[in-house]
Amino acid sequence: MTVDEFLRGVTARDWERLESGTLRLAMVGLGWWTREQAIPAVADSKFCETTVLVSSSHEKGDEVAEDVPHVEATLTYEEFKAGEATDAYDAVYICTPNALHLPHAEAAADHGKAILCEKPVEATRERAEELVAAAE
Repeated sequence: MTVDEFLRGVTARDWERLESGTLRLAMVGLGWWTREQAIPAVADSKFCETTVLVSSSHEKGDEVAEDVPHVEATLTYEEFKAGEATDAYDAVYICTPNALHLPHAEAAADHGKAILCEKPVEATRERAEELVAAAE
């Protein structure tokens, strides 16, 4: 494979597209990065909105939801994994510590959701490869 062939493959716009409206995101993990960076960035976007918050407790989710417009549901990690409120989001934005990305990505993939994952993708190469395999 030549460099040009590789670059054509990398830059090809072959991802799923929305015909109209915004991309509704479930934010998985409500640590400082999510609260201070991810949620404000999504709020500033005209193409995305945060509609579901996923955390260790409803209390934390409800507290964060007070400052986030458009939130339809707050879920625990167990509820997210079980598939609750899947009709309230199109994709997941995984912002948990990297060693916890894999199970959240697997759950999202099991429910047919697109996945955006903060870097590093996972704690080890092997787990990162598992995550990619789950998403495909």
